[in-house]
Amino acid sequence: MLNVPGVFLRRPLSVYSVKKGEVSFLYRVIGKGTKNLSQLKKGEVLKVFGPLGNGYDLSSARKKCVVLLAGGTGLASLNCAAEKLSVPGIVLYGAKTKNDLASTDNLKKLGWDVRIYTDNGSKGKKGYVTEGIEAAVKKHGSNCVIYACGPHLMLKTAATIAIKAGVEGYASLEEMMACGMGNCQGCAVEISGEYKMVCSDGPVFDIRQIEW
Repeated sequence: MLNVPGVFLRRPLSVYSVKKGEVSFLYRVIGKGTKNLSQLKKGEVLKVFGPLGNGYDLSSARKKCVVLLAGGTGLASLNCAAEKLSVPGIVLYGAKTKNDLASTDNLKKLGWDVRIYTDNGSKGKKGYVTEGIEAAVKKHGSNCVIYACGPHLMLKTAATIAIKAGVEGYASLEEMMACGMGNCQGCAVEISGEYKMVCSDGPVFDIRQIEW
């Protein structure tokens, strides 16, 4: 949770990368908070509250074909997960247009097979990124494990595909978070019949247990 100058509530962001004592974040300028964040100068102090919540369970990733499914800035948490895995797999990255895509250079350097999808075909393959999940699941079957972060509809579609194929998967949910500790209960989601807080119980949940 970042204390951004000029806004009252902290802003929740996934860790994009941790290297040599530096922590990086990835964000898109869409409102006052991220605009103010983008205007910070080198040397200015930014207060950070965290780390909070959980991360991806990577234990299965060392035994199976790994598929990282990212939509827009959902690439952030998946990039961090990719840096922790010694055996690279497939990255399926989608957005509306090429202007909505973040750089995938780091993932390519790490040896990941990056496949781009855009709704309008301005970069990579024209279509939805979930088409890549269907192809990966068809090829690798239950030997596949999915890690996903992005828009709700993308995650829901991926969950439907994974459940039908009996594939293990985990999703990092994007919800509005005010406190980051589960106190305000503003980010509640239904998981296996009971409500959990995305900020404190998540943001990562078993994709098969989320009530979409």
